[in-house]
Amino acid sequence: MAERDIVGGMFGVTPEMYQRSMAARDSANNLTAAQLTPGQLAGYYAMEAGTGLGRATQGLLGVEDPQLSLIRQTNQLVQQIGIDTPEKLKVLAGELQKIPGGGQLAAQAIGQANKMLESAATVTAKTREQLPAVAKLQLYKDRLIEAYGPNDPRVKEVDAVIKAEGEGKGTKIVLPSEQQDKELRTARGKKFVELEDRAGVANSTLQVVSDFSGLIDKAFTGAASGAKLTAGQLANTLGIPVTGTTESEQLDQLFAALTLGQAKNLKGALSDKDVRFLKEAVGSRGLTAETLKSVVARIAREAEIDKLTYDKASKYYEGGGDIAKLNFAKTQDEATAEVNEKLAKQRRLNELKAKQSRPQ
Repeated sequence: MAERDIVGGMFGVTPEMYQRSMAARDSANNLTAAQLTPGQLAGYYAMEAGTGLGRATQGLLGVEDPQLSLIRQTNQLVQQIGIDTPEKLKVLAGELQKIPGGGQLAAQAIGQANKMLESAATVTAKTREQLPAVAKLQLYKDRLIEAYGPNDPRVKEVDAVIKAEGEGKGTKIVLPSEQQDKELRTARGKKFVELEDRAGVANSTLQVVSDFSGLIDKAFTGAASGAKLTAGQLANTLGIPVTGTTESEQLDQLFAALTLGQAKNLKGALSDKDVRFLKEAVGSRGLTAETLKSVVARIAREAEIDKLTYDKASKYYEGGGDIAKLNFAKTQDEATAEVNEKLAKQRRLNELKAKQSRPQ
């Protein structure tokens, strides 16, 4: 009941309020009709055909009043999603857009979400104003580290001021200027663009890895467990022509072709970083099935993390978040944890399937 009252206050009326209003209107209309002359009744009923009589006909045909339907669906969504946070209100707005006639209510939900965000921002600002000067500097230092790294000269300057103040030697705390905030926002904007670029590369990488993974077993068909391929054998499986006379030369040609996307059986190329990792692994362990599978699995994992990190940052930014306040390190940590959990679940599932397939 409390939820319905909230919806009524925010969006206009509850289903019960709407039905009572329509019943009162119909009752008033009936009273009006009783006071009209026979000649006036015909015009009156024609005017009311689309309202009270229309609702009566809809009820007989089992069709619900569109306005009442909208109110009912809105209440159901509110009870399912909630309206106590800006995030929930934005989700609610998206769902309301899908309902016939729900556009205005969606706009109200977005408006309420923005008011809540503004209110929260005001509280945060007032809280920061009440912090001691050193605490304000510490917050600013954290933002600098996120944007430029811990070794940036600006970080060291702030550290020196904090230290002097803590020792009672500080004379005046210089808080971040508008220019510094502008620089911070610009730096994070560049970092967001870098994330976007990495996400684009990740899509291509995942396609290459998928193709590569499917060719590994084919390359080792008939080979004994733990066998090592020559560079020429693997290159042939991947569709890469190599002409070197030594194993080292053929490996170099193989790695160069993977970087340039010249493998006929792979749709795309691996990045320089991924090829360096492959080269190091092969150099220490050789071209074994286990080595290649381990490498492509790690490459795929990092690509998935890049994609998810950008997706999270993009949702924050597109949702109206201030890019200067986006914690990139925390966002990447969250993405890494989610990808690791997903891979762990997949491993457990594969182990269970393998166990079930073994003869009892």
